[in-house]
Amino acid sequence: MRAMRADDMQSALAIAEAALADATDRAPYMALASLAALRLGQPDRAIPYLRALLALNPDDHGTRANLANALIEIDQMEEALDIVTDASQAVLARIEGYIHQQAGRSESAIAAYRRAIADDSNDLASWNNLGNLLAQTEDIDGAIAAFEHAISLAPADLPIYLNLAELLMQAELHEARFKTLLDAQKIAPDDPRVLTELGVAYARDDDLDTAIAMFERAIDHSPEFGNAHIELGMMYESLNRIDDLAALIDRIDPNEAPPEFAFLLAWQARRQGRFDDAAALAKQIPETIHPMRRFHLIGGIADRLGDADAAFPAFERMNKEALAASRPLSEPSYRTLVERNLAQWTDAWAAEWQDAGPLDDNYTDPIFLVGFPRSGTTLLDTMLMGLPALSVLEERPMVARTLKLVDEEDVRTFSADRILELRAAYFDFARQSGWDSGRRLVDKHPLNMERVPFIHRLFPNARFILAERHPYDVVLSCFMANFTVNLAMRSFTSLDEAAKTYDAVFSAWHRGLELFPAVSWHPVRYERLIENSEKELSPLVDWLGLDWHDSLRDHTQIAQSRGRVRTASYSQIGEKLYKRAADRWRRYADHLEPVLPILRPWAARMGYETA
Repeated sequence: MRAMRADDMQSALAIAEAALADATDRAPYMALASLAALRLGQPDRAIPYLRALLALNPDDHGTRANLANALIEIDQMEEALDIVTDASQAVLARIEGYIHQQAGRSESAIAAYRRAIADDSNDLASWNNLGNLLAQTEDIDGAIAAFEHAISLAPADLPIYLNLAELLMQAELHEARFKTLLDAQKIAPDDPRVLTELGVAYARDDDLDTAIAMFERAIDHSPEFGNAHIELGMMYESLNRIDDLAALIDRIDPNEAPPEFAFLLAWQARRQGRFDDAAALAKQIPETIHPMRRFHLIGGIADRLGDADAAFPAFERMNKEALAASRPLSEPSYRTLVERNLAQWTDAWAAEWQDAGPLDDNYTDPIFLVGFPRSGTTLLDTMLMGLPALSVLEERPMVARTLKLVDEEDVRTFSADRILELRAAYFDFARQSGWDSGRRLVDKHPLNMERVPFIHRLFPNARFILAERHPYDVVLSCFMANFTVNLAMRSFTSLDEAAKTYDAVFSAWHRGLELFPAVSWHPVRYERLIENSEKELSPLVDWLGLDWHDSLRDHTQIAQSRGRVRTASYSQIGEKLYKRAADRWRRYADHLEPVLPILRPWAARMGYETA
């Protein structure tokens, strides 16, 4: 005992084993020997003593737990499980839960952890492990409750906060996640993991300066290359701040950096146009970099090198990983919702619309810039920012937020007062999103094209600008883009679903125009825009009743001053007009073949080559 108190486990073990030879009561010496062996990290030496002790006293839960844990250490899982199965005591049920959890038997592990908690409601490890398992089985509410209870037991245990924050991110409960991270920061204000996650949270809320500051603080407290470097590097890349990305890379000693450093080097090479170098660096990126990011980069490099057969499977893998990282779809798909609405838009339905009478709220109806994603809407909205009379908002959900106020109301029976209420709410949302109310609002949100009836009801004098592009290129580009997987963008993780969604959205657009011929709209074609922007834009400017402005001739100056671009076009928008993305579908013709029957009628309708 004196040797053990002095932390001299080797002497303690030797004394206990020597005494065993002549001891009449062997149990105390076996207990001391097993404990010393376990503390020495020699479970195989402790196990014989623990087995003998358990034979002497089968009801000794401490011995049973020690033996099970020792067996786990030497990977004797089945024997360990036999020792603890169906035990009601927390110390044993927790071990059973762990064994099942390691074997991937989630339901059995959950049941065991629940028995542990029933016996001891303060069993912190069981609450935390239960939260992780419930999160894996999509019991989000149960998982959140488990983590919150664990935090109440150990309010200074930082990993539990991080587990909860990860869960809340997956559940898209961003405000709750932000609060959890702020609580974690109070406990560990300089912890690099917390600072990095807070940086990600601030970036999501568009507080980019604070996000960058958080990443820099994380790097200050943990200068060795890590997640903070990656997140900061990707932030600079998404903001087109390539010089800042280069400066960050220059701060890192390549001789001391881990393999993950190749990820930033590959992005830098890609943005500098060194695609062969980028491809070589991409091959060095380890699997510790999230596969969604890794395969997006690999696919993009292969595409720029003209290797469609290498690029396409990389984008397939990117989309597979994007789905794996998101919550399973528990509601109708975006396409299903569009098709449901479309089915209701009959001639009889439109004929029942009641005249609401005159609307006078002193607001000029917005201009809605629409078009299927990846049709050139970002290029066009950047150009329109050059018109002083316009205030362009990029992909802000004003219409979606207004629709939520409608609930189950029948749009056909809206009174003038109700329409004015909804218009006021819409313009309030626009002001919150940065609208300069002294200028005419341009609401750029591509998929508003499937909401024509609702928008026309609220804004009968609204104008729609439709961005058009070859359907084959549009669907391919959506499939290749690394979108955040929300309900609508989930449609683009499958080439087939992307094509069917294109068909549904354009069907809704044209049906809306058929039912409401008073809707005023003007097409702008991507291919003509990049060929001769002034020729394509001049009729649009005239149609809007505005004067031509020379800034329309060079969108790159506007792109440099517009701040963060919220779309997948962020890296291209600052470039001079280029034609490499036009007719890209030809290189991928074999891969597109399965969806061409869906898209060919639309290509023909727009006058494009159908192949």
